[in-house]
Amino acid sequence: MDPDKIKLDENGVPVLQHAVSVTEFASDTGPPPVDLTDQEQLGELFRDEAIQRALKDITEDLQKLVAWKIESLLKEEFSRLIREATEQSAEKMAEDIRTHLQLALPELLARIAKQAQG
Repeated sequence: MDPDKIKLDENGVPVLQHAVSVTEFASDTGPPPVDLTDQEQLGELFRDEAIQRALKDITEDLQKLVAWKIESLLKEEFSRLIREATEQSAEKMAEDIRTHLQLALPELLARIAKQAQG
C-alpha cells in the first residue's frame, strides 16, 4: 500500500473513496442481502472465505497505515526536539568553540611561523 495514494482528511484520517452499498455488494456476490441485525447470519458471513480474505487485506492495509502514521509523527517530533535542543545550546556551543579556538590558536600560529622560517 502506497501511503501517498491514501486520501486523508485534515486530521490525517483516511477517507473512504469507493464505498459499495449493501445492494451493490449483494448483487455482486449473488445471494440476497444479509440482515445485519441477525447475529447468526453475521456469523455465517464472517466465516466466508472471501470475507476472511477481505478482512485480512484490510487488516494488513490498516497495519501499514498505522505504522506509517506513527513513523511520520515520530520523525516530526524528533526533528522538532533536535531543532529546539540545537537552538537552546547554540550560545553555549559558540562559547565552547570560541574558547577552544583561543586556546589552540597560539600554538597553531607558532607552528605556522616556524614552518615559514624553516
